[in-house]
This record gives sequence, C-alpha cells and structure tokens, in this order.
Amino acid sequence: MKRINEKFNQSNLTGRFFLLAIFSFIFAGSASATAPANDNFANAEVINGIQVHITRSNAGATKETGEPDHAGNAGGKSVWFKWTAPMSRMMNFSTNRTAGNLDTLLQVYTGTALNNLAYESGSNNIHDDFNLRSNTSFIAYQGTTYFIAVDGAQVNGQTAEGAFQLDISPTFRSQGADYDNDGQANIAVFRPSAGTFFHLNNSSQQTVYTLWGANGDVPVAGGENGGNYFLVFRPSNGTWYMKYSACCASEFSIKWGTTGDIPVPEAYGADTSDPAVFRPSDGTWYLYNFQGDHRYYRFGLAGDIPVPGQYTPDGFAEIAVFRPSNGVWYFIKRVSNNDFEDSFAAVQFGQAGDKPVPGDYDGDGLLDIAVYRPSTGTWWVLRSSDGQAQTFKWGIAEDLPTTGDFDGDGKFDFAVFRPSNNQWYIYRSGDGSIFIKEFGLAGDIPVTANRTF
Repeated sequence: MKRINEKFNQSNLTGRFFLLAIFSFIFAGSASATAPANDNFANAEVINGIQVHITRSNAGATKETGEPDHAGNAGGKSVWFKWTAPMSRMMNFSTNRTAGNLDTLLQVYTGTALNNLAYESGSNNIHDDFNLRSNTSFIAYQGTTYFIAVDGAQVNGQTAEGAFQLDISPTFRSQGADYDNDGQANIAVFRPSAGTFFHLNNSSQQTVYTLWGANGDVPVAGGENGGNYFLVFRPSNGTWYMKYSACCASEFSIKWGTTGDIPVPEAYGADTSDPAVFRPSDGTWYLYNFQGDHRYYRFGLAGDIPVPGQYTPDGFAEIAVFRPSNGVWYFIKRVSNNDFEDSFAAVQFGQAGDKPVPGDYDGDGLLDIAVYRPSTGTWWVLRSSDGQAQTFKWGIAEDLPTTGDFDGDGKFDFAVFRPSNNQWYIYRSGDGSIFIKEFGLAGDIPVTANRTF
C-alpha cells in the first residue's frame, strides 16, 4: 500500500509540474501579448483636443534602445503619446489625478525620432515625500506636435508600473494660484498684518506659509512654467516683489507703477505673466515686457474694472474692462504684439453690483465672460464654447468669489470664501462634489485670482 501511495504521489507531482509548465507558458505569452500598443515611440498613441483626460497603463511596457531617461530617471516601462496643440496656450501635463500614488515619470518632447528628440519639459515627483506623481507645464504653440512619454520611476532596481491618468489642459496663472505646482489651484490667503502667504497643500492637506510682503501690499496671482509666484504689488512705491514658489532663493523686484494703480499681470506677450498696471485716473494700461518692449494702452474710464485675459485662441491676453454702470465688457482683442492687428469688441453681460469673475468654466481653453451677483449668490457665465448663458447659485451676499481649477479636471470650479467664518465652499466641476474647508483668519485676503473689484 505504501509503494502504491508513493507512485500515486509521484504521478501527482508529475501532473502538477506539467500543469505549472502549461500555466507558465500561457502567462509568459500573455505578458508579451499584453504589452501596450503605444510601448514604442513609433507607435505613439495619437490624442487630440485642448482637453485630454485618459486612463492608460505602462504594465508590460519596455524601454527602447536609444530611448532617453525621462525626467532624469532610468525608468524602464515607458509608453508614448502624440499630441498637436490646437491653440497657443500655457498647457499643463499631469498624472496627478492618478488613483493611488504611482511613482510616474513624465517628459514632453518635440522631434520626429528617438535620436532627434528635443526636451520641452518634464517632471518626476511633485513632492518627494508624499506625492510621487508628475506635473509640468509650458507654452505650447498652435500646430506644433509634441511627444509625451509616461514611464515608471526606477528605485532600487525596481520600475513602477500600473494604471495612470494622463491629463492635458490649459492653465491660467492669473486666474488661479497653483503654489505647489501640481496642476490644481490652492486654497490660499495673504495675511497683511504679518506679510505672509498661507496655502493649503493639495496632496498633504498641510498648511504652508511663506513670509513675503508687507502690510498694505496687494497680493497678486501670476506665474510661468514652474508654477505661480508669491507676488505682491506695493502701491506706496509702485514696486512688484516676486518670489518663485519652486525655488525659495529666487527673488526679484521691478519698479512699475505708482500709488493708485491696479495690478493686472497677464500673458500679454504670449509667454509668462508680465507685470502690468491699470491707472483708473486716466484709463491707461502700462504693460511691462521682460524683453524691454513695454506697451501703453489708453482704454477704460474711472470706475471700470480691469479684466484682462486670454479670451481668444491666439495666446495674447486681451486688454479688457467691465463697466458696472451699464454691465458691458469692452475688449481690445490682440492677435500679436502688432497694434495694427488689434480689434475692438463689446459684450453686454451683467449689471450694476456684479463682480466680474472670468474663467474657463467650459474647458475650451478660452476665458468665459462671467459675473458673480452677491445680491442673489448667483454665478452667470457666458460660455465661449457655444455662446450660451449658464447660471449657478453658489454663495451668499458676503461671500468673495474665488476662481480656479481646484480639482484639476481642466474646468474652473464655482468657489467662494466667506469672511464671517473663514470657510471656503468649492463646488467641484469634475464630479459635482462639495468641498468645505476653514482656512484663514479675519482680515485675510483670498489669493486664487486677480480680483480688481
């Protein structure tokens, strides 16, 4: 009986080894078969539109011979995407909304082959300690084709792999402050009494403070490829003081303006936010250009509220004012830095008492004309995508509207700051959820966009 059992067990083991061999063959074949279709540069997946939000995976992907190290890391499991910019805009490229904390690498190139790629912009970790995903931004030019590599970071010989979400959308540095450069606007305030910026880090939900400014300064939203500056305009001496959020050692100042001027920075030269002021006393705009090509516009009347921004797809910010007395928006539409190409436009939208809150609420890459009506707590938006009016009740009379894309979905959210209780109320456009957060003290100034009212 013992010998029979031994024979039976031996037969079982042989069968098991045979089954394991079959399974190993099947799984090995499956791993090879399931390599992503866009594993190689030549097979980059074509993606289109000013808004891209897709979920993909780098599981089973490989690294080609001659492929560069993306974002300065060896990686080893890259997939490729090919995107052509439909308009000139500051664009954001991100894996920050990826479920979990997959350690991604993100690199954007121009070129036609692996051996002639030109680096455009890239990112490894947004924050080394708690956010291993990636986010980067730069000026993309209409008609230019960009190749995007998403890889897993290699740490201790192991390369991260799994599903990730790739988001591509425009970013508006003067309409939403992104101090931690993760592709989402931060809840942020400036405390005049202490000359300090406070913002809520989106990943850690920790409060970060930056000593920058003084009592009497006007906090301003503005930035460039690396994110938003900590930026103030000092009316007492007409000086701008800037501190890069990404590099605390980088600080500088520019004398541009005088007492009574309203700071209105924007991408007037289709690049980074330029310092600029609107002088209500004579309706003159003074635009500073870092290349020395300063410009002056006489446009507006006393009582007008300046609302500059990128309302057209050319990349040059428009000179614009909202006139509360008649509810009309007036524009100098710019398509270049050539004044002879400028045109005039006027749009009736709003009424006396409304607060102008331009933003990209429909996600088409253009600012929408919009107002917040404190008397009813209602937002009114004239969508640039279809010319239709949209209304949304969100807020009460005392609230201050605070525009920005707080959830990173490429659309502006309806959001207000309530001074009586220092509460932020945000209606997230991505999923319709509501986020409420107490942040700030009495006397703090919310800093998510340039409000000139």
